[in-house]
Amino acid sequence: MTKTTMRAIFKPQALAAAVALGCCAQAQAVSFNIGELEGTFDSSLSVGASWGMRDADKSLVGTVNGGTGQASTGDDGRLNFKKGETFSKIFKGIHDLELKYGDTGVFVRGKYWYDFELKDEDREFKPISDHNRKEGAKSAGAQILDAFVYHNYSIADLPGTVRAGKQVVSWGESTFIGNSINSINPVDVSAFRRPGAEIKEGLIPV
Repeated sequence: MTKTTMRAIFKPQALAAAVALGCCAQAQAVSFNIGELEGTFDSSLSVGASWGMRDADKSLVGTVNGGTGQASTGDDGRLNFKKGETFSKIFKGIHDLELKYGDTGVFVRGKYWYDFELKDEDREFKPISDHNRKEGAKSAGAQILDAFVYHNYSIADLPGTVRAGKQVVSWGESTFIGNSINSINPVDVSAFRRPGAEIKEGLIPV
């Protein structure tokens, strides 16, 4: 049994400042066997919320909406949420399934989320809609992440692994170091901004 610590990764653009809290249940890996086939199913569930800590800067709000900014086409998010209000109340799950036969196996990871604040609550300024949003940016949704087959081999006592399919190629712990080789992995910014985000949620397999 392992315990996963959820960390909030949020860059406040919709509001001038924000605080995000997330908590998760223990990640439980269940192992099973079907004949010579070995399997592992790992699940992690979490709930989280984010609050605005102050009202939006007037320079970020258009003049027609009472601010001093030049444009009024990008301030809906700032006007929809006031100081002290929650702008995210989310439930998330992420699951890993691995099946292995000898040195060959398959790995699949999927996630889902539902933001009750954005999906169900009424907004004072303008309603929030998922229309025309990409799947990963919606208030609620589900996605298949990694999905690949692999084979472990050894040549002259040198071990190796070959993979084929959608996967994240991780190069150490340099995810947030600029210009590192980990930049080959696309980033799901919406996933990283949700309360309690994990690294594996925000890196897009290719």
